[in-house]
Order: sequence, then structure tokens, then C-alpha cells
Amino acid sequence: MKRLAGGAACAAAAAAAVSMAMPATASAATEVAPPTVVTEVDGNTLDITVTNPNVFELTDPQSCGAVAFDATRLPEVLSNPAVVLQPGFAAWMTPLPERVVANATGDAVKTFTTSELADGAYAVIGECLSLSTVANPQTTLPQIVFVGGPLDGIQFGS
Repeated sequence: MKRLAGGAACAAAAAAAVSMAMPATASAATEVAPPTVVTEVDGNTLDITVTNPNVFELTDPQSCGAVAFDATRLPEVLSNPAVVLQPGFAAWMTPLPERVVANATGDAVKTFTTSELADGAYAVIGECLSLSTVANPQTTLPQIVFVGGPLDGIQFGS
């Protein structure tokens, strides 16, 4: 049974994740908006839909992705976003070649399914960036979702 768990969540994967948990701020380069992220719990997997609201710019293309990790580690991410790059930290991250690239109408969307996750609470954060804003991606607020166990499918966050 699927339960709606949240909504309003090509640079190198490392650059895309470095500042994922930083709050959205205005960019001096291309204006980049954060994505809309909808997370559904389906058994022990997450279906994460990422919508890129940006309009494609040939000289500075924008792309969006998301990351899911153990929610108990959210304070670490908020204090040091680069921690998501450590091997084994993220339970799931948008694969680099599958990032959601902006299109001409500002509505590019993809749905990703994680591999099986252990029972527990997960934080999901979406981010968008362009080549000129790699160090300052625009992010969503964290969504907290529960996988498995008695709280399966319960969610907190936007």
C-alpha cells in the first residue's frame, strides 16, 4: 500500500550533494529554484518523484535530484552537508546520469524507486543546481518518512 509521504522535496554527484542541506538562497548567477519532491512509502522502498521547475538555459543548464538518509543523522547534514558524500552515509541518492534536467516548459519530472531500506526513519531532501551554482544548490526542507514497523508511511515535513 502506498501512502503519500510528502511534497513541496549535469554536475558531478559530489558537487551536487556537497551543500544539499543548506537553505535556499538567491544565486548571483542563474536563478535556480528548488524542486518539488513527493515521497511515497511502498513497503520498504521509497518512490521519490522530483519535479524540476526551472526552464532550461543552454549556457547554464539546471538539474535536480534528491537524497535519502537515516533521519537520526539530519543534524550532521545540517552542520556539514558534505557528510552525505561519505561512503555509506546516504541510503539512496539520485544517480548522476538520471538527474532531472530542466526542460523548455519548467516541468521536467522523474520518479525514482530506492532499493529495499531497513525499517526506520529517513530524511529526504531535494536539490536543484546549475553549472554556475554547484556550490550553492537550492534545497527543499527535509521530509521525514517512516519505513516498516508500526509507523510505516507516517510522514513529517513539507
